[in-house]
Amino acid sequence: MQPTEGWVTKEWMVKAAAEAGFNVFSPRRGHEFLDQVRQGTQWCEKQGIYHMPWMRGSLSAPAGPEADGKRVVWADGSEQPLWSPSSDELWAWTSRYIVEYAKMSAGNKLLMGVFLDYENYEKGGRGNVYSLSYGKLILEKFSKARGMELPELKPAERAEWLKKQGLHDAFAAFQIAQWRERCRALRKAVDAHDPTFQFCVYPAPGTPFMVEAIYAEWATEAAPLILADACTYGRPSRFLPEAASVQGNRQRLLENKKIPKGRDIPHIYAGGIDPVVKGADPEFCGKNAVAISDVTNGYWVFYEGPKYDEEHPAYWKWFAWANEAIAAGRFTAQNEPRQTPDSWSLDQRGLLPCCLRWLVRVFGGERQEEASGPSPLGQRQTGAGDADPLASGSGHP
Repeated sequence: MQPTEGWVTKEWMVKAAAEAGFNVFSPRRGHEFLDQVRQGTQWCEKQGIYHMPWMRGSLSAPAGPEADGKRVVWADGSEQPLWSPSSDELWAWTSRYIVEYAKMSAGNKLLMGVFLDYENYEKGGRGNVYSLSYGKLILEKFSKARGMELPELKPAERAEWLKKQGLHDAFAAFQIAQWRERCRALRKAVDAHDPTFQFCVYPAPGTPFMVEAIYAEWATEAAPLILADACTYGRPSRFLPEAASVQGNRQRLLENKKIPKGRDIPHIYAGGIDPVVKGADPEFCGKNAVAISDVTNGYWVFYEGPKYDEEHPAYWKWFAWANEAIAAGRFTAQNEPRQTPDSWSLDQRGLLPCCLRWLVRVFGGERQEEASGPSPLGQRQTGAGDADPLASGSGHP
C-alpha cells in the first residue's frame, strides 16, 4: 500500500490492515523519521493494533579509508561494503533509532518493538548477515587480547592461517563474545525505557550472529524474541499442488523451530508469506497463513508484488479470510477445497517444454501452544508491511 502514496504511511493503510484482521502494522519505509513513527503509532492505537517499525540490521559502508578494516570480510577473503558487526559505526546507527523507539514505547505500549531485517542485500555476499568476519579490526582486537603479533595476511589468507595455527575456535569465541557484548548493551539501553520492548528478527531461525548473540541477549521473559521465518514465503516448489505445499511448509516450520527451542530462550515463532514468490496466489496465501498459524505462533507478510488496483483486492480478501479462521481457531480451513483455479495447474502449461529443453541440454505437525507474554503474535498474526521494490525477489527461498 505504501507505493500508492510515495512510500509514506497514511492512516487509511493502518485502518485497512486492522479491518482485514491484522494486529500488527510494520511499514517497509520511514523508520528513520521519528515523527512518522510516532504518528503511525497513534494511528495504530486508534485502530487497536500494534506498531512495529521495520529497519535493516546491516548498514552500508563507504569505499573510503574511514571504513578500511571495518567492512565485512568473508572466510574466502571477499569484502562487502557493509560495516562489520564489530564496528562502532554499525552499533551507533542501530542503537540511535531503536533506543528512540523504546522511549516512545514507554509512553505507548502499542509501539511494541522493532523488525530487524538481516537479509544481505549488498552485492558479493556469501550469505545473510552476519557470520564470522575476518576484517583487520576484529583480528587486531583478537591478537591484542592474546598478546600476540599477527603477520601481514591478505584477506583470503586469514581464515586458513587461523586454522593452521589452531586459533580459529578461539577467534570465533572471541568474536561471538564481542557480538554478545554489543547486543547486551543495546538490550540494557532499551530496558532502561521499556523492558517489554520486543525485537523481531529475520530471517529465522537465524544466521550465526542471530543464533549465537541475539538469541542469548535480546530474548527475555518480559520481551520474548520474535523470530520471522521466510521458508514458507511460497510453495516448496512452484510445481507442487496446494495440499502438498501446505503440508511441506508445515514440516519446514516444525523442523526450523527446533533451533530456538534447543537454545531454551523465550521466543515467538512466525512463518512468513510473500505474494511475489511463484505459486503464492491469493487463495494459497490464505491457506498457507492458516497452516503456518496452526504450527507456530502466527504469520507475517512481506507484502510485495500485488498492484493495489489489480491483484491487491484478491490477496486482501484471502488474508482477511485467513485471519478470521485463525481467530476462531478453525485451522481445518487450510484443507478446504480450492475456490479458485490453482496456480500450480496453470504453471504446468509451461512444464513439459521446460523439461524437454532441460533433457536436451543435460543428456546429450503438531500444533504449538500459544506463547504467553505481551506479544499479540501468540494469538494471531502480524503483517510485515510493504516491501521495497528495489529488493523484490532478493533472497527468496
